[in-house]
Amino acid sequence: MVASAALALSLLLAGQTTPPPPTVDLGAAPAQDESAVVAELTIMAKPPGPAVWLVEKDGAKLYVLGSAQPLPHSLKWSSPRLEKALDKSDLVLVPPQASVGVTQIAGFILKFGGGLRQPMGKNLEDQLPPDLKARFIESRNQARKGAGDYKNWKPAVAGFLLLSDFRQAAGLSEAKPISTIERMAKARKLKVKAVGQYRMSAVTTIASKLSPEDQLYCLKVALDEIAYDGAHSTTIGRDWAEGELGSVRARYRESAAQRCLLRAPGGAALLDKGVAQTTDAMTEALKRPGVTVAVVDLGFLLPANGVLDRLKAGGATVSSPVE
Repeated sequence: MVASAALALSLLLAGQTTPPPPTVDLGAAPAQDESAVVAELTIMAKPPGPAVWLVEKDGAKLYVLGSAQPLPHSLKWSSPRLEKALDKSDLVLVPPQASVGVTQIAGFILKFGGGLRQPMGKNLEDQLPPDLKARFIESRNQARKGAGDYKNWKPAVAGFLLLSDFRQAAGLSEAKPISTIERMAKARKLKVKAVGQYRMSAVTTIASKLSPEDQLYCLKVALDEIAYDGAHSTTIGRDWAEGELGSVRARYRESAAQRCLLRAPGGAALLDKGVAQTTDAMTEALKRPGVTVAVVDLGFLLPANGVLDRLKAGGATVSSPVE
């Protein structure tokens, strides 16, 4: 994930020795185990471009592109494997219409959910412990926002709103790469279909059940993600574009949205439902003849018992295409 200015600077300084980014500890990932399929295929020689898997069953082919949000507006990437898969396909499956990834699921719902505002007469920053307040103010200054933009929200809501605002200020897009792939599909006159739709009211209910302690926890992990993204702004987007799954996995399985939702009653079930919904759509695609391309959030692919693991358990063959 890189800001456009940071990317330009990194290209200008390419070949020069630069100090490593500061260490930002995001703590342990929500799930320690990783997908057996991803682990097995990661060590194989990879073609250029983002990670793509080929799933085959009964003669049908499903190409799965792992997506990660946000990506820099200015990031240039290409994938010969994806281009060739799109040329052969007639259907492109994209994530649920309500969001383009795990981060936006949480951020969107926390933003528009009812019952998540500060009590009448209360101000967010006045309620924060001194250390979190200092970090929050520093981050909102980086996002070029004032205290009034968040004062009426509870900590979790404010944290995800600030995370989104920070990314926008840094030149990052939470719609990419989905929006790019949709344009590629429409240019080929391919049908684009979402794998399902999230009921926002269900997630709003879950988010509203966060305890005061968990509200502060969610704010903290959002601030951690802002710090991490800022410190690694010249590498994360490039790592995704070049298929460096080891680097991407180290950060992406530790997203603030997942950590926050897992603290709320029903949050783990919600995330699992997203994996199941995506897997069901992929399974249906494998029942039709021909070729399908699917774009799946890496948050649903990387953990153990993720989408690829479930497809393989259902009798499909999963490989890394080389063409």
